[in-house]
Amino acid sequence: MFGKTLFLVLMLAWHPAFAAEGPVPVINFELIADASTIFSGEGGKFKEFATAPVVDGDAIFFSATRDNGLTGIFKSRLGNIDMLVSSLDDIPGGVGKFISFEGAPMGVGDQLVFRGVGTDHQQGIYHYAAGKISKIVDLNTLMPHSEIRFTAFKRPVFDGRTVVFVGRGDVKEKKETHQYQGAYQYDIQTGQLSVVADWTTKIPHQLRYFGAMDDVTVSHDRVLLTASDQLGKTGIYVKQSGAILPLIDASTPIPDAPNATFQGLNDGTVDRSYATQNYAFKTASKDNTLNGMYAWIDSKLYTLADNKAEMAGGSVNFSSFSKPNIFKDRVFFIGKNTQGHASIYAWKKGSRFPIVHPEIKLSGKTPKSFNLSLESATSDGLAFQVAFEDGSSAIYKAHLRDQVGKVVLSDSLHGNSQGQVQGGQFVDGGGWTLLNDNDRIVWKIPPMSSHGLLEVDIRNFDPRTQLTANKNIFLGLWGNLFNNHERMNLPETDNWELRVGKAHAQFKIEYHARGFGKAKEWVPFDGPFDPQHTYRFRVEWHDGKVTTWIDDKVLHFEGLQYEPVDKFNYLHIGTSSHFGGAGTRGPVYSNVRIVSFD
Repeated sequence: MFGKTLFLVLMLAWHPAFAAEGPVPVINFELIADASTIFSGEGGKFKEFATAPVVDGDAIFFSATRDNGLTGIFKSRLGNIDMLVSSLDDIPGGVGKFISFEGAPMGVGDQLVFRGVGTDHQQGIYHYAAGKISKIVDLNTLMPHSEIRFTAFKRPVFDGRTVVFVGRGDVKEKKETHQYQGAYQYDIQTGQLSVVADWTTKIPHQLRYFGAMDDVTVSHDRVLLTASDQLGKTGIYVKQSGAILPLIDASTPIPDAPNATFQGLNDGTVDRSYATQNYAFKTASKDNTLNGMYAWIDSKLYTLADNKAEMAGGSVNFSSFSKPNIFKDRVFFIGKNTQGHASIYAWKKGSRFPIVHPEIKLSGKTPKSFNLSLESATSDGLAFQVAFEDGSSAIYKAHLRDQVGKVVLSDSLHGNSQGQVQGGQFVDGGGWTLLNDNDRIVWKIPPMSSHGLLEVDIRNFDPRTQLTANKNIFLGLWGNLFNNHERMNLPETDNWELRVGKAHAQFKIEYHARGFGKAKEWVPFDGPFDPQHTYRFRVEWHDGKVTTWIDDKVLHFEGLQYEPVDKFNYLHIGTSSHFGGAGTRGPVYSNVRIVSFD
């Protein structure tokens, strides 16, 4: 699909094995980072992505290695990537510098919590804020209420105020080594480390004590813990206001599974909006007969999928599950078949459907496997790590929109057009192309909304060999049509325009709101264009923000100061009516579409 917007109903029709249950949203994929030079920064190109991403609002956090061997934790926000910590940083309270960062880093706002590793078996959990790294715990820290030092940590989870993590201490007694495990929380403001539960804590309403700790996660004043008792029976517990209560355990009936109770509970995760008490988890029974994915949503327990359920298309059943994510009432997870082939699924209000699967193409490549953290979900989608068949890897975000929207303009340009055609010609196989500098097609757009998008397919596109001037007008949306470009201070002169030209490395994108705005030189591709490929050009505007897409490469404009609602009344392809200028001859335009979401 090469990163194009996916009307998933159509996509699934192309691949019957992936048919969905019930209505599905529109999905499009944004490339966050890969090994291309367009993402080069400190240390050059990315070489390897070590972990799945974590999402906080419109920010995505991940760890990766650069070409020069520099390892770091990075924050991507609206197309800008910053390195927060790296293997150049000294270990607070330790010796030398970090050599790696284990597990997905937890970013919230401008803060970061991560597990760092150094030489000579150093490891700890650290906090980053305002350019400074501080230690939370390391192997010199005593486990609370004991004389035992930590010997290992699982990755921490962070909600902006509280850090929670699982830690272990090993004590050699005579010829045996005994392991002591606990779940802990750390208050960022007070610096206080306290116990959620450990080997001295009794299981609620039982005489047995906690044993192995699996996962711990936090949602402000609620801490969820997945753990076993001393006999190996698992449960999910909540600690709130100082008390621990059971939520799900080996006595809890499985929904829609008569006489079955939960076994092998793990991967517990909470709603990352922090607006509900919803949570999700998986089961993995020893005999693989009770593998499943479940969620507690609005005071009801749901079975999202189990190994009696058919994967999309109905050809095989699910075999195993991993990495649930939940944002309000939408749950994402990885589901596998018996051959180990994985897909990422979404579930909402009883509808389950695949988002990404091995049959789909991302940037023209075939996925081999996917990875999520337990905090990859956000309000509009999911960030994920993908490994491709060619050995490369990347970080993507799948954007989901529940409402399909109203199509207000659809013009295939197959032999004719609904717009005003001024020169050019229609070509065999569909599409329109310029013949002269001033050729264009102009459409009067129906009353437009504050949230809409434009998509245009363009083939035979190789601008570096097709340019005729420093500024070749290419595609634009305008509030008003006129021939005097100097009238740029009028309220009706909102515009978005894409230019190519000898003066631009690849593109220049301009966005103006009420005569003011932003312009940016944009290089979304680090290689030559492929005239045989059909590129999908797309612009979406919403809440004063504008994004420009070329396939899965995205340029973001944000913080437009002068106008919260954008008004586009005219669309042109080819030369703009605002300039004499020169048209770009060669590209073939087709499938023009404008959609309103209000």
